[in-house]
Amino acid sequence: MRKKRLFWGLVITSKRLFWGLVIASMMTLSACKSKKMTLPPSRLKSSKKTAQTKETKSTSRPVTKRAMVRRTVPRRVAKPAPRRKIAVDMSKYLRQPPKGFVDLKKFIPGLRVEARYHTANNFTKAPLPGYGAPGAWMLRRAARALKRVQADAEKQGLGLLVYDAYRPIRGTLGMAAWATRTEQMHLFRTGYIARYSGHNHGHTVDLTLCDLKTGKPLDMGNPWDTLNKTSHTRNAKGQALRNRLLLKKLMRRRRFRPYYKEWWHFGYRMRRTRRRDVPYGCYEADEGKWKAPKGWDKPGYKMPLQWKPKPCKN
Repeated sequence: MRKKRLFWGLVITSKRLFWGLVIASMMTLSACKSKKMTLPPSRLKSSKKTAQTKETKSTSRPVTKRAMVRRTVPRRVAKPAPRRKIAVDMSKYLRQPPKGFVDLKKFIPGLRVEARYHTANNFTKAPLPGYGAPGAWMLRRAARALKRVQADAEKQGLGLLVYDAYRPIRGTLGMAAWATRTEQMHLFRTGYIARYSGHNHGHTVDLTLCDLKTGKPLDMGNPWDTLNKTSHTRNAKGQALRNRLLLKKLMRRRRFRPYYKEWWHFGYRMRRTRRRDVPYGCYEADEGKWKAPKGWDKPGYKMPLQWKPKPCKN
């Protein structure tokens, strides 16, 4: 009997404990819902941070270097490429030389020609009328003598570089008009510019010596067409003086006369020649038909800096 009583006593107490625990847990749940229990502030901050980081990770993408450059550097608007100037071959506008004249570049092998008055690279800073195409002509007899000078120079590893040869009358008048409008009348008195020139006849040439292989001009002390005393043949020193005297010696050997005020100027002795005004450019006004521009000898007048060639009549 005792054993039965003890057994049932344990059963009853265990049931009481079980149901007591169940009731206590239910009461705590109801209390939490009614009071709306919150977490402490420290734990709330950490939870907010974790939530924010989760949101940023889910919504934002990683920022790369390229993206940063795109954001910081403004977009550049592409500018149209500048138009390239197409170089015109002006040699195709060169006339055939008049009767009794020859083209020096074709007549003398190895001769170099740099027609400065065809360009703005001269003392007037503009092309001269009559030089609408780059060329250099001379009377045949004078050209033969110049051919011998070229042969003599080649023996010393040198060659001739021609700046100007035959000059149309309009070109000489263009120089005179330039001196008048720039009020440099002293150039007439000192003999650097004249209204009549041996160049108009076709027996006078402006030239220098150059290296036969490279074409580089020798040092003459000052540039060609410098219109002052520094261009006097003897007014130089050292190697420049020796080069001037060498050019003078080579030219005089073939009967060319030097001009002491210009180390580059030489004339060949010829008789019964006449002044000509045949232009180099085939599109320029023919001999006897050219007229000087109005006011070109007045201050402020500006000569055109470029040629505007037209189709030539065959």
